[in-house]
Amino acid sequence: MKESFKRFIKSYFFFFTVVLTLKFILLRYWLLYDFNPFASLWFEMSLVLIVMSIFELIFKRGKLVLYIFLDFLLSALFVGMLIYERYFSTIPTYYDLSQLNQVGSVNESMWMLFDKTDLIFFSDFLLLVVLWFFSRKWSYPSNKTSKLAMTGVLVMSLIVTIVNFQMNKSEMVLDNALFAKENGFFQTQFIQYYHENSKSETALAFTGEEQNVTLKRIQELKGNDYVPMKEHEHFGIAKDRNLIVIQIESLQDFVIGKSINGQEITPTINQWLEESLYFTDVYQQIGSGNTSDAEFLMNTSLYPLGNQATTEQVGGMQLPSLPRMLGNQGYHSVTMHADDVTYWNRDELYPALGFDDYYAKEFYGEKDTVGFGPSDGLFYERSMDAIKEISSNHKNFYAHVLSLTSHTPFEMPKDKEGLDLPAAYEGTLTGNYMQSVHYADQALGDFFQELKDSGLWDNSVIALYGDHSGLHGKLLKSEDQDLLEDFIGDRYSLLNRFNIPFIVGVPGKEEVSGVVDHIGGQIDMMPTLLNLLGVEPNTLYFGHNLWHYSDNLLGMRYYVPTSSFFNKDTFFIAKNSRFDERILDLTSNERIENEFENPSSQFESERKDILKLLQWSDAYFESLR
Repeated sequence: MKESFKRFIKSYFFFFTVVLTLKFILLRYWLLYDFNPFASLWFEMSLVLIVMSIFELIFKRGKLVLYIFLDFLLSALFVGMLIYERYFSTIPTYYDLSQLNQVGSVNESMWMLFDKTDLIFFSDFLLLVVLWFFSRKWSYPSNKTSKLAMTGVLVMSLIVTIVNFQMNKSEMVLDNALFAKENGFFQTQFIQYYHENSKSETALAFTGEEQNVTLKRIQELKGNDYVPMKEHEHFGIAKDRNLIVIQIESLQDFVIGKSINGQEITPTINQWLEESLYFTDVYQQIGSGNTSDAEFLMNTSLYPLGNQATTEQVGGMQLPSLPRMLGNQGYHSVTMHADDVTYWNRDELYPALGFDDYYAKEFYGEKDTVGFGPSDGLFYERSMDAIKEISSNHKNFYAHVLSLTSHTPFEMPKDKEGLDLPAAYEGTLTGNYMQSVHYADQALGDFFQELKDSGLWDNSVIALYGDHSGLHGKLLKSEDQDLLEDFIGDRYSLLNRFNIPFIVGVPGKEEVSGVVDHIGGQIDMMPTLLNLLGVEPNTLYFGHNLWHYSDNLLGMRYYVPTSSFFNKDTFFIAKNSRFDERILDLTSNERIENEFENPSSQFESERKDILKLLQWSDAYFESLR
């Protein structure tokens, strides 16, 4: 017995069990802020021990190579998870890891977040070299283990893994990190995969209670009395006009109307605001698909799927959408983006949305490259050429125009830096962001002038919005936080991060102007525009006309836990692995959860309502397959 124990603790199996357990403990502490060795052993190592015991039972030779490969694979995975969390402020899922080929545009920025302390996950390889050098003298580690013992480890590990899964498979994963803290990283992935592959049940559910989902029920759940769109004020005020919707990369609302060092950051937009509707309290709602999710939201008024890019699920579908609704009115719809059309599966998204044509990287070329594609100046110039041709061949058109230059890490060529920044901003992420947004605004101004010169301006509705935040995650250093707080005059909170501009202009219609402070999201953009164009949708949609309704209930997932929501007064952020419920006042930007004896129960009704809205939207999406 004594000899068997000595042989066991000298084995590869024991060595790598200790090493990997320590790595899981460290990962759990760094990623979830939770020091719990038992949870690491019970939830994580049970699966790893299955693999390792199979090594021992099947292979007589070459086991060390297999162990090293497993160790390296897990170590690289752990470092990747840490970097991903630093950038996106959420832990990756199995789906995110399967989409690593889609992170090209943020790859450089993500690797800026690699920390030298991450190398600790590879430190055991140096120890292995030392042990190998002295292995003849110490006989450690060795490849000898008991078959009976390994069979027992395999059986016990299988039981633990299966029991954990069966106990938790019916639970909703509202927050990846919190669920991983309570059930383990691997179990979280298994259960998410299980739920994702049970979507047929979700679609079937839409033939049950959810078959009675109506626009009226949706509005009532959001706290509004439903009014048919045709009865809204200003319905059809822009009827038969062209529609040009501009999505500006990473544009946040806090720079709109602001100056630095005596210079306006967005002078074009600021001037345009004087003759446009400016929706000040609009927030991003994207999921893991980021920019592509913003395109989906804008064109469908449906919630994105959250933990996976919606674009990966739309192949072969014919979604009720803005292009299709306008197509029924005789519009020709196109989308314009200077990136590769296969990026984020847009080559399947655009047909699913019903666009008649798209213009992508091949059309724009690679001249005057800034960051990940042609500059916005060149992009708008080429887009204008296409729009003129489309206009000459079609009575009305809808163009969805997506800029690219103001993309993280916001590094601009010197000849395109138009701001004279204070010294404290030079070389910082915040300073670079302001330079890139200023350039994006300048290029937009040239585009606006071209529209005016061509005569298209006066016969169009022009809308603009930001796709998502640009300044977020651990790319923001302490100096950036200080600069932002000084610039904003308040702390840089999640409200500032998620707040994006939404601006709509109808040239020649003075009544379509002013500031509207109704709470809204990207899901509300399509209905708002359709109201102006006088087109009432004949399908379900989950947003509403922001100019008409003052109350709202908006969901967001992926970047905050699912069941978080905005209402007209507050931003409720559900519990995650680090924090209990947080509540932000939309007016003061202050946290107010301490004002409630039990914040969770106080907002439980709305939390259930937003979950119902998300479930309805998901079920409706699945029913369209």
